[in-house]
Amino acid sequence: MLAPSDHLLRTMAAVPVNSYILDLGCEEGRHTEPLLRLGFPVHGCDPRPEVVAKARDRVAEIVGSEDAETCVQTATLDAIDYPDDAFDWVIAYRGEIFGDSDDDVFRLLSEARRMLKPGGWTYVTFPAAAEDVDEQERTSGDGAPADTPSPVEENAVSIRVLKAQQERANLAVASAPEIVEELGEFRVRAIFRRVEPNTPA
Repeated sequence: MLAPSDHLLRTMAAVPVNSYILDLGCEEGRHTEPLLRLGFPVHGCDPRPEVVAKARDRVAEIVGSEDAETCVQTATLDAIDYPDDAFDWVIAYRGEIFGDSDDDVFRLLSEARRMLKPGGWTYVTFPAAAEDVDEQERTSGDGAPADTPSPVEENAVSIRVLKAQQERANLAVASAPEIVEELGEFRVRAIFRRVEPNTPA
């Protein structure tokens, strides 16, 4: 299993430890387990039963076997039964688990918004589209095209698509989508927020 994201853990280190977190697409507990160890009340879900079983085994060391059953659940986007306005943060570190089409991205962001408390935040990443990676390399380098084009990811999501679906899902930008390289892969990462008329800045 991959190590947890340093950026995500640093981001969450600045968050009050009583914030309720949903790890949406939790994999084998890659972030669920360290966030529980930091003291956050965390729930995780993933559409793959075999992955959920491994995540439950990991978190059982912290919360016990019985609570692990409710802490980590098997759920698709169509069958998530968490209530509205339940979480301060929704983390979808591997959003592609739920699909990569425009509508898939919209559904993920819409569900995140539904489950967020007003003023809540969502942290998302997807595999970066080759054109965005190439553009970043061109603008951060000497302006010349990259010698070797970036590989095209089958499940990549472009910055353009992510921005369009974020607006469609009625989420505000807290940290604009950017291309990052972490653990040997390029991803597009962003933090969005559910903003209501009375949401404090």
